[in-house]
Amino acid sequence: MEKRGGVLRLDRPLSPDDKRRIIGLYEGRLDLFGHDAKTVGWKNRADQCLRFSILCRGLDLNGKSILDVGCGLGDFVSFMDERGFRPREYVGVDISPRLMQHAASRFGREDRRFLAMDFLEASDLGQFDIVLCSGALSFRVQDNVTVAETMMRKMFELCREATVVNFLSTYVDFQLPKNFHYRPEAIFAFGRSLTRWLSLHHDYPLYEFSLQLFRAPNSVDVRDPISHWRNP
Repeated sequence: MEKRGGVLRLDRPLSPDDKRRIIGLYEGRLDLFGHDAKTVGWKNRADQCLRFSILCRGLDLNGKSILDVGCGLGDFVSFMDERGFRPREYVGVDISPRLMQHAASRFGREDRRFLAMDFLEASDLGQFDIVLCSGALSFRVQDNVTVAETMMRKMFELCREATVVNFLSTYVDFQLPKNFHYRPEAIFAFGRSLTRWLSLHHDYPLYEFSLQLFRAPNSVDVRDPISHWRNP
């Protein structure tokens, strides 16, 4: 570890033990559930799709290049297919080699690639129009705040248009010991240090919130009711 500007920072935000526990958790669930929303920690497909919809609120994914960080089984691909989105390129990255093999066998093609890697240590991913992360920051690790801030900063550096990410919220009446819940105010404040243009959504019926960071002012169509988004 080292101090920069009076702030303690980790040279490697994810420790070897963090990585081992994360990989073991998700690959164990893959053995148990197969290709199912439960494998990546969601209650069901409907809730998973609601999360994707909130992340994409106001975004046009057609013709865009998309980087999906912590993509799990690649379910965002089927979400886009079901809703008629046609991105130009999709790249999913995840720390679990077995999840990436499974996702590639199910969704892989020339314009859809899946890479097994630690995103925080990757150096050659290139730029993407939209960078997203759904659920990958929920598991409790050695220093969740440092990991989240490092992840957000790197995601925003790689995006041309928008970075979108969700978090478990502290505004709940119950927390599982294995999870980490974030203060929405603190996440918004950190996002504001990256860009002037951002939106935080804490208005949907799950125990979490979503943050959207933009390179330029974004025009959002607020007419779409959440009840429409919940349908898978």
